Amino acid sequence: MERTILQYQKAFNSIIERMKSNDSVLAVMVFGSMVTGDLWDESDIDMFVILDKKSSDIENIYMEEKDIPVHVKLMSKSKFLQLHEEDLRGGFIHRIFASSRLVFSKDREVTARYDNGRYYPDLDRERWNMVYLGNLLKNMGLSRKYLQNDGIYTAHSAAVRSVEEFARLYINSSGYMISKDAMTMAMNLNDNFRKCVDDLFFNKKNIEEAINDTLAYLQKNIDSSIRNLTNVLINYMREKDSFLSAEDIKRDKLFYSYDINMEEILNKLWLKDLIKRETRDYKDEKGKILFKENVYFI
Repeated sequence: MERTILQYQKAFNSIIERMKSNDSVLAVMVFGSMVTGDLWDESDIDMFVILDKKSSDIENIYMEEKDIPVHVKLMSKSKFLQLHEEDLRGGFIHRIFASSRLVFSKDREVTARYDNGRYYPDLDRERWNMVYLGNLLKNMGLSRKYLQNDGIYTAHSAAVRSVEEFARLYINSSGYMISKDAMTMAMNLNDNFRKCVDDLFFNKKNIEEAINDTLAYLQKNIDSSIRNLTNVLINYMREKDSFLSAEDIKRDKLFYSYDINMEEILNKLWLKDLIKRETRDYKDEKGKILFKENVYFI
């Protein structure tokens, strides 16, 4: 590449020396390509800079240091602590912090929160499994729909989204932290998945066959692991021991903060005879029946 690794290192060291000597800078973290090592000619140096100031916003600063592009997320200590309290474990901000490297810290509370914030409890991992599983099932259904209606390009696009969601699900359920390049990571860990993805992307002779093979592969993997992937939901339903709709479950504090395609998952569990399904009257304020909604129980 035109820009060398040495140039990035010199630019990075120059910034860090300046930040260390500034009393208002409490801590600096670096993330992205400087941590993963996948630098290329247009890479930025990505950093979090924590300041000793009062501000509720995150400022994005773009600049150049020794001809190297730099992106700084500037925030106050209080904002940094607030992010760690509010963000979901496994969510976007948490994943960035978890994959970042603390370059230096002058503040014990920031250091402690950074160390603690990298932790990813099993319960949070299980709930994110359901987010990825629900998205996967939704996209697989869309792919089948458009395949049946001769919408081959839309079907292929949905199949691509399906393998992307499967990659996230596979990585998360295997105990790793999700990154932007979850697809490559999953392919490196699973040769069969690599073959599936290669066929979907590069089989130009029979695209429909490639899509069907991909959906079959994904379906087989879901069927073999769905009980483990939905343990948190099954245990929740067993404890509730009552008829529950998808909305009932989504409103519960256990799942409320997570964007889960709950009906997709419940329907799949029902089709696999892991839970039962009935209907329940949905009434308006006057007590008149509007619908017969699906409810599930164990």
